Amino acid sequence: MRAVSEVLSPYAWQRLTPEMVSRRALAAIDEPGTADPVPAARHDERIGVLVEFLRSCRWRSMTADAVSRQIVTALDTWRHESQWLEIELRWLSDADS
Repeated sequence: MRAVSEVLSPYAWQRLTPEMVSRRALAAIDEPGTADPVPAARHDERIGVLVEFLRSCRWRSMTADAVSRQIVTALDTWRHESQWLEIELRWLSDADS
């Protein structure tokens, strides 16, 4: 969370689009400790997840720390749901065999 907050703070991040906030946040998550990480590629599927999350809340009224915490939580939730979906699909596949 700290890396995300640090990568957003130097910018007027409230004025960025949800996509750019997502791309910068993912860069901080993927390259922690990098002073100015390169924003995540536009085709990264996690961007859609974070953009959808940001559009569902009033993120521009949050602090950088709060929005960072929410972004990391949304990403973790998505990751866990994806893992469960894969497990359930394997169970269904094994049951059909």
